[in-house]
Amino acid sequence: MLNKIQINKKYNLPEITKDFLSAYIQQKLIEDNFDWIKSFVKDGKLIGGGKIRPKGCKNTYYVIFVYNPNKKDRKENIYIKSEKIKFGLVPHLYNDNSLCLYHPNDLSPYMQFNFIDTIPWISKWLVTYELWLKYGVWLDKEYKH
Repeated sequence: MLNKIQINKKYNLPEITKDFLSAYIQQKLIEDNFDWIKSFVKDGKLIGGGKIRPKGCKNTYYVIFVYNPNKKDRKENIYIKSEKIKFGLVPHLYNDNSLCLYHPNDLSPYMQFNFIDTIPWISKWLVTYELWLKYGVWLDKEYKH
């Protein structure tokens, strides 16, 4: 059985080192399941966003994301664009103010993880954020950043 490199050499094909298909697959899954999100693929990255008001939240938020399946570390960056959020004070944000939705140790190495899996976690983060504003305590799992 030939491997990918051998096939490329045998048929004189260029070696494809980047994943350009994953972003399109995730885009299709999002289109089929989340009508509030609009997205497009550019240079192998899925870029998109939309307005969301999770059940139980007072405010509507605008979400923007970039999913890059070719990054070695965290492949998604999800941002909330809102003047109401005081970004220097809010827990569970990375240094670039993107949402911290999970800890890598919480993901099983034996299960495939898809970007679409993070979409419901945005709502959970927003609900937890509004509860944090009300009570001053982050009412979910917490890893210090």
